[in-house]
Amino acid sequence: MTETTVTIVGGGVHGVHLAVCLLESDLVEREELCLIEPAGLLARFRRQCRQCGMVELRSPYVHHVGYDPFSLRDFARSNGRMDELRPSDFGADRPTVSLFFDHAEWVCDRYDLESLVCETRATDIVDEGDRVHIETTAGPVSSRWCVLAVGHGGSYTVPEWAEELPADTPVNHVWDGFDPETVGERDAVGIVGGGITAGQLATRLAQPGRDVTMFVRSPFRVETLEASTDWMHFSSVVEELHDLPPASRKRERLVTNARYDGTMPPYVFRRLRQAIEDGQVTLEETEITVATEAGGTVVVTCENDTACCLDQLVLATGFGSPYDCQLFERLRERAPLQTGYRGAPALDDETLRWLRTDGTRSRVVVSGVGAQQVLGPFARNVIGARRAGRLLLEALEADDFESQLSTPTSSPRAQSVD
Repeated sequence: MTETTVTIVGGGVHGVHLAVCLLESDLVEREELCLIEPAGLLARFRRQCRQCGMVELRSPYVHHVGYDPFSLRDFARSNGRMDELRPSDFGADRPTVSLFFDHAEWVCDRYDLESLVCETRATDIVDEGDRVHIETTAGPVSSRWCVLAVGHGGSYTVPEWAEELPADTPVNHVWDGFDPETVGERDAVGIVGGGITAGQLATRLAQPGRDVTMFVRSPFRVETLEASTDWMHFSSVVEELHDLPPASRKRERLVTNARYDGTMPPYVFRRLRQAIEDGQVTLEETEITVATEAGGTVVVTCENDTACCLDQLVLATGFGSPYDCQLFERLRERAPLQTGYRGAPALDDETLRWLRTDGTRSRVVVSGVGAQQVLGPFARNVIGARRAGRLLLEALEADDFESQLSTPTSSPRAQSVD
C-alpha cells in the first residue's frame, strides 16, 4: 500500500494550485505529496476550452495556478506576450487561453508536478480517523490528509427530450462526447443554450457554408463575471452565508441565486451579435420540445411549431449537481461523515474539512464546486482555488501539521502501478 502525507484527488486547476501552495509553504516534502489524476494535469480544462472555442478567460490575470498573484503577468512580460492580456470591463486585464496554459505549464515544470502524479483514478475514499484510505484503480493509498479537488464528475444538465434518444443520435452535451473537429464544413449544427459556452461555441463553429443555429428560450443576459465582485473578496457576503446552517437548502439557494448562470460576458456577446448580424449564426428564440433520430441526422420540433433537420445538435445546457460525482456518492455512504441538502458535504467554514456526524473534523478536505456552500459562487473558479489554498495551509498549520513530517513515508510514484 502506498503511504503519503497529503493526497490530492484531481489534477485540474484546483489540484495543481493546491499542490503548488503546499510545496511553496514547505509544509510537506515532495515525497510526501501525491496527485491522483488519470488524464494528465489540467487536461480536462484544456479539452473543455478547446471544445467550446474559448479564446480568453473571463477572470483577470491574477487568477491562475501559480503562487504569486502577479506571476502570470510577469510571465507575459518576460516572454513578450503582454498583448495577450485583453482589456477587461471591470479592472485587471484577462489572459488569452494560450497564455494561461503556457504559464500553467511553466508553473508545473517549475515545481516538477508531473513527477508527483499517480496516473490512476480514485474509486473510493474512507475516513479512518487519523488517516484516509483511498482506493484507486492502481491499488490502495493511505494518506494522513486527502484533498478532494474534483469537478462535477460528469454530471450535466440535459433536457428531457434528449434523455431517451437512441445512442447513435447526433446529439451530445458540449462537455460529454462532442468534438468540434467532427463538424463538417457544410453541416447544419444546432446549439441549445444562451450562456457563455453556447456563445463561444457558436462563434467558433460559424464559417461560410456552415449552418449554425442557436436555440435560445429567453433573451441573452450579459454579465462581466459569474457573480458579484463582493463574493470574489470573500468578505461580508460570505459571512452571511456562514450564518446559515451548513450543507443546508438555504445555503445552496443563496449560492445558486448569487451565480449569474446562463450569462455571457460583453466580449463574447459582441462577437456573437456580429456573427448573427453577418448571417453566420441564426437565432431561434424558442425551445426544442421534441427531437427524433432520422438516418444519421436529428429532426427537432420547437415550441413555436417550427422544425428543422440538423447534422449535429450540441447541448450547452450547463452542469448538474456538484454532489453527484462518484466519489461524493461513495463518501455519503460512509458513516460518520455529515451530508445535507441534495447530498452536500457539511464542511467546516474555517478549514474546508468535511465534518463527521459527531461534529469533529475529518481529514478529508474539499475544494472546487463541492465547497461552494462555504466559499460561495466563485468556489469552482480559479479564485476559488486560490482561496481554498489559503484555507488548506491554515488548516494544516493549525493542526500542528509540521510535527507529522518526522514520520517516514515512501514515494507515491515509485509504488504506483501503471
